[in-house]
Amino acid sequence: MDQSAQMKFTVPTLSVTDFNLPSLHLLHDEIIVTLKDTEIHLSEFTDDSSQAPLLLDSITVLKQLSYIFELISLVGAKVLNTAIVKGLQRLYDSGDNNDVNLIMDLSEAIMTLDRYVEFVLLTESIEPTLLLPVINKLNAHGQETPITADSFSAFGSSSVVIANPEQNFQPLKALNLDSELLTDAYRSGLGVALRHQHGDISPDDQQKLDAMSAACALIASNTSSLFWQAANAAVTDIAAMLPLNLSQKHTLIYLEQQFQSYLPIMDRRFADLVSFACQRDHEEAQRLREQYANNHLEGPQLEQMKRFLFGPNRALTDTLNTIIQTQINTIKEHVDSYARGDSINPIDMQTTQIIEELTALSSALHLLGLTNAANSLSTAADAVRHWRAPSSDEFDHLLLALMHAENATIAMAEMHTPGAIYLPLNNPHISLHQLNTASDTLIQESRTAIASAEQAVNDYLAEPERDMLNIQNIPEMMRQVAGAVRFLQLPTAASMLSQLANYIEQRIEGGRRIEDDTLAYIADVMMAVDYHLDGFEHNRPVSKQALDVGQQSLSQLLAA
Repeated sequence: MDQSAQMKFTVPTLSVTDFNLPSLHLLHDEIIVTLKDTEIHLSEFTDDSSQAPLLLDSITVLKQLSYIFELISLVGAKVLNTAIVKGLQRLYDSGDNNDVNLIMDLSEAIMTLDRYVEFVLLTESIEPTLLLPVINKLNAHGQETPITADSFSAFGSSSVVIANPEQNFQPLKALNLDSELLTDAYRSGLGVALRHQHGDISPDDQQKLDAMSAACALIASNTSSLFWQAANAAVTDIAAMLPLNLSQKHTLIYLEQQFQSYLPIMDRRFADLVSFACQRDHEEAQRLREQYANNHLEGPQLEQMKRFLFGPNRALTDTLNTIIQTQINTIKEHVDSYARGDSINPIDMQTTQIIEELTALSSALHLLGLTNAANSLSTAADAVRHWRAPSSDEFDHLLLALMHAENATIAMAEMHTPGAIYLPLNNPHISLHQLNTASDTLIQESRTAIASAEQAVNDYLAEPERDMLNIQNIPEMMRQVAGAVRFLQLPTAASMLSQLANYIEQRIEGGRRIEDDTLAYIADVMMAVDYHLDGFEHNRPVSKQALDVGQQSLSQLLAA
């Protein structure tokens, strides 16, 4: 697939995982430093075998890193990291810095683990099966049996990945079922499940739990979707699970919310639900485990992810993008000179130069896998060969091909930025460079507006009288920011700010004093969006969960 057609590449549209990303965000910098140090130690040993003690240093630190990966349930990274430790130990024990194959495989594995951490943060998907070839190649040096994808499928001990979750969920309204009746039945049992602490279950409560289970069973009988099969398995004979722990309660609450399609299906709690249901011990759970085992990403999706993981990193794609953009600008200058007729060179020489530059650029794009853009330039080069007195349309066709190439290389570089920043190119006549410039401006202006709103809140707090004039402009400021972030393809953040604006406006119009705890919730919402935008501005990975705190605070405001 041509990467120029992948501008909306965001793995969260492909899969959702119950892996909790914030921990990895916190540890990211330390992990990367550890891996870079390991690369350096391996290189120094390769140059001088007397530096073998450095390998021991890396082994010690990497063993600690394995514990970290285990703690945060990043099972694929743990397995790969363990394979690296074994490989380094093998090198140290032999003291052989001429074992080129092992050294090369170790170097590849360290680089892959580095890239995999970036992959998880940027795509918010773990997909550990992508690491299998590297793991098995490294383990082969110790004659270890190759591992399979089944190694990553232990429910409760590693992360669960749901492939194509949107295809594995159907809202009740699409099933033509009485959603109100089913919701009431589920809620009656949910109340019992949440409240029950110990002791026997009364006949009345058991009847409510049975109604809860019957509701999910009826839905599951009308759809093969993984979500509702998991729901059925989760609540079947739920009385045997009581009392529930906090995580299980949250899962069942999430399920209740999905009776009304209240939350987006792209939520980690979908994976939590499947994990919980698969751990049950009954026939429905067994059928669910079999269905889950067949839930895989499609071939093209996996290939796309492989290209992302094993392709060039952001530093390299940025460099390539800069070089290519310079080449494109040079061609544009030569075309402009040709059109103006202000060159001292003959026309034939000018067209020959343009053709050579287009051909060279086309070859470069082919090597980068940007096939469509490369073909456009080849077609443009053929057209230039027939130029005699080119019309404005002919110039436009060439410029359009150059814009196609420009957009393709920009998109390639942006594959390694936070997913939500990718703007869809619905119109091929629009320059991505111009769109990105507009996006950067909107991000900066939005953050400035949020900072002003936060200052207004501080001014309000600083005055004992709590003058409402200090905050009267905040609703309009939030609506403006909401419009900007909606253009940036951040609908959740936009919705949060719009609801916040309405809430504050109602409080102002009612002349009601805003309490300190309420102001804290308001600040949480604004800071959550600001943190989200900060990631885009500074090109750092931003978790979808970064907005969770703000969303929770907003819920507190609206429920009050």
